[in-house]
Amino acid sequence: MPTARELAKIQRRKELLAAAARIMAVRGFHQTRLSDVGAEVGISGPGVLRHFASKDELLEMLLVDISIRLVDGARAAMAEHAESGSTDPEDLMRALVTRHVEFASNEPDIIRVQGREIHNLEPEALTKVRSLQLTYLRLWTDVLLECRPDLGRATARLRVQLAAGLINSVRYVIHWAGEDLVREQAYLMAVDALLSGGIRKG
Repeated sequence: MPTARELAKIQRRKELLAAAARIMAVRGFHQTRLSDVGAEVGISGPGVLRHFASKDELLEMLLVDISIRLVDGARAAMAEHAESGSTDPEDLMRALVTRHVEFASNEPDIIRVQGREIHNLEPEALTKVRSLQLTYLRLWTDVLLECRPDLGRATARLRVQLAAGLINSVRYVIHWAGEDLVREQAYLMAVDALLSGGIRKG
């Protein structure tokens, strides 16, 4: 069991990651200083270095964390679906969409940083994040193919990427459209984009 000191350190790292996401979402990676991140949680720039060796590592942990959480969330939805006894893959597809909509609407700063700053990762970190992203897309694609085997893998993967992009775009409108309306419409549009008919022939 973690000690109180260890739990406090874990909590401080979470606070620093959240602060980094907020600042980088506005200023960008290159204009964000460790001292700015530290100030958000009440510590100095050198204090941040006790948790992260550099700004590069801070960005890496931020984007690796989001990728792991998305993959873990998808697998949790799959486990819950299996335990529920449902035999309808569309139920699972909708559950995956619901989780992603909740994530994108709850953490728009991280979504923005992921989309805008991923190219600033060090090569090894970029490979790690890309691998996790591909795993996430593959999980969705496999479920979509259970719902719509007529699509074929290439079309199914394309639909998944387009639907994920649609959901991630909530960060641009949530501040003026309102969270409830954005969640509702993002969910409905993504489900329709994934499951609807309309395969181009020829």
